[in-house]
Amino acid sequence: MGAGRMSDVLSRRNVRATGFSVAVIVGLAVGWPHLLVAQSSEGADGPVKVGDRWVYEIRDEITGYLKGGYTDMVTEVSPREIILNRTSREADSVLITFDRDWDAIDNLLWKFEPNNGQGIRLPLTLGKTWQAEFDAKNLDTGVTYRGTNSSKVVGREPITTPAGTFDTFKIEHKSNLISPSDASKIWENEIVVWYAPQINHWARQTILAIFEKRTRLNVSEELADYTRKF
Repeated sequence: MGAGRMSDVLSRRNVRATGFSVAVIVGLAVGWPHLLVAQSSEGADGPVKVGDRWVYEIRDEITGYLKGGYTDMVTEVSPREIILNRTSREADSVLITFDRDWDAIDNLLWKFEPNNGQGIRLPLTLGKTWQAEFDAKNLDTGVTYRGTNSSKVVGREPITTPAGTFDTFKIEHKSNLISPSDASKIWENEIVVWYAPQINHWARQTILAIFEKRTRLNVSEELADYTRKF
């Protein structure tokens, strides 16, 4: 899920709609609204199509308490982009634009150039790595931050969620977002994704966000339901 005015963003956006948070923080999950992390839209169990839907529950990783949830639904697909409508349980919604590898481009709060680098690089194999550098522009303030992301496939394992049991690739994403006015103000984010080719999306992910050496977010998200348009 993204320094400077980031604390204001979190208080304004993510407290009332936890499901959106990760994209902002990551998108630094570019996700509060989320943006999130994702997978390639091709070469899994069928290409992404309009109407594909994934429902997630969010829990605090420290207390285990349920914090909310959200639904992602594909509303547009083009040769270059995928657009999701993310709707929280409180009925707040945001449109998130990804490229065809599920790298986030825009979540209406942050715009990434060229993207946030937190997508998937097929074919996935154990030990595969990729890196990205990007600019993240806060569309509220107009300030642009410098970001980096590194990703690695660290394992393969089955994951059981309320939606079922899935064979997954476990992928670790680590990203930093640095304030242009004060390089000591850094958001450090660790996102672990369990990507399930069966649903062409992730079955579970954990998000840890740290700012000025203090934990600001520590949540998990699990798949509760899904539908695919084959």
